Amino acid sequence: MKFLRRNLSLMLAVRYLNPLRTFFSIITLICLLGVALGVMVLIVVLSVMEGLQEEMEARTLAFTPHFEVCLYDDSQRIALGESETHWNDLLQKIQAIPGVTCAYPQIEGDAFVSGDASRSMARFSALQPGNDAQLKPLQPMLKQGSFDFGAGLDQECVISLRLAQSLNLGVGDKLHLIPMGSQDEIAAVYSLIQLPLQTHEDKELMSALPSLFEGSSPAEEGGSIVAPEKLTALVDRMNHLLVENKLRSSEKKALQEFCADAADHLAQQPFSAPEKARWLARANELAALDRDREDGKAVKEINRMVMPMDLAVVGIYQPPENMPGPGVYLPLPIAQEINGYNQGGDDEVMGICVRVDNPHECGDSLRRIMDLLPRFREEETAASLPREWIVLPWTKSFEQWYKLIANERIMMSFVLSIISLIASFCIMAVMFTVSLQRRREIAVLQALGATPVKIMAIFTWQGIIIGLAGALLGVVFALLVLHFRLEIQSALAAVNLDPFPMEAHGITLPAAYTPSTFFWQAFRAFIMVIIAATIPALFISRQDPAKALRSN
Repeated sequence: MKFLRRNLSLMLAVRYLNPLRTFFSIITLICLLGVALGVMVLIVVLSVMEGLQEEMEARTLAFTPHFEVCLYDDSQRIALGESETHWNDLLQKIQAIPGVTCAYPQIEGDAFVSGDASRSMARFSALQPGNDAQLKPLQPMLKQGSFDFGAGLDQECVISLRLAQSLNLGVGDKLHLIPMGSQDEIAAVYSLIQLPLQTHEDKELMSALPSLFEGSSPAEEGGSIVAPEKLTALVDRMNHLLVENKLRSSEKKALQEFCADAADHLAQQPFSAPEKARWLARANELAALDRDREDGKAVKEINRMVMPMDLAVVGIYQPPENMPGPGVYLPLPIAQEINGYNQGGDDEVMGICVRVDNPHECGDSLRRIMDLLPRFREEETAASLPREWIVLPWTKSFEQWYKLIANERIMMSFVLSIISLIASFCIMAVMFTVSLQRRREIAVLQALGATPVKIMAIFTWQGIIIGLAGALLGVVFALLVLHFRLEIQSALAAVNLDPFPMEAHGITLPAAYTPSTFFWQAFRAFIMVIIAATIPALFISRQDPAKALRSN
């Protein structure tokens, strides 16, 4: 009371808010409830939307790596071969980066699967045996069996519950799998075998290869120095055939080797006698290629793409509803065999998957990964198109979905803010009414020497009291609604008024208790109420006290 007596504006503001000497006047109560309900609705809706986004992200990231390290050759993704990229060593280096929790090889694809009851199409993905960090996010979803593939050499698999139910399979049953392979690759092979051998069609090339050393300058120990102009013209001709991409595998391999040898001797470096012999032997092998034999190799490659396999089901897991989980998990060696990545003795994978501590703030990890990736020298790519590493973050893979959720939150916040603005206009109308009712009292205060600032302060204090109390009450209401959200949702759903149907997402109603969201919505409502109370005060403080006292 002593504090109120020292501050006339605050004392009058409290009196005006309680004109009937009761705890709250009806006008004050309406204003408080309006502010509290507006804050409550904003906080509840935004918290539910944020909780939904976090829940969907958590479920998606259980299957999705935070980064995919891929190698591209002229916009075409190619496999990582151990002999060329040393992906095993690269994987270990990435695993050692601070903040990286897991790194594992990636192999995935589509396949036709069948059991005793029916057949279906499913996506398969590889698990690296012994990599516990890769299995950690999957373990809580396991319903039966285990993810233990041992050394990974046995034909075993873990399937999703949905696939198990559709095929009527259980742990211990056999799953028949036929990989689809790459439809583009199969179509390319069929198109290729309709063409003649492209190198044999180029008579000038077939003549230039064995006659390369004719007219060359002799060098020590039986070597030869070929003119750079002659080598450059020959390399350009071979690169032209490589770019057209109409070569059989034997032709392509031979021309790439020719280009690599030629690139090493463009600076008039002499060909040694063994290098000359190797060049001429390769030219004879190219000339001796048989079209029927090469077409047979291509057809065998197609057969390898669709090689069937019987897998023993050792586990069944239940992925979340509507989440991009694979239907079949395979051990890495079996997945390599299915995709043909262990042909020719080279250990190949599609790429390297990386998981980090914080998938939302991983810029430093991205830079460290890029620094570790080996660079291809010009002479290594002279025989083929340029190669480059691509590190694809998960936000890029789910960019459209991520933007959709973010835009929904923004639009929801905007719409509900309009409702709060309407409530502020209502409060402003109430303040205008109250100020007009107090015109004579305000005129008396002006006559006694109260300045316009003092008059405005009365209504500003009313806005501060209503705004602060309403904002705090709205936060309390929001906490109560969020705490009992499932019970409230069930009650509303019983009368067909469920505002957040979760059936489409396959989850219960989530919520995120973010302090910044609570504070910002309460603070915004507080400021809006102060502005709504100050504007009427600005008009009433400028009235003529003599006219106000004479008016009825």
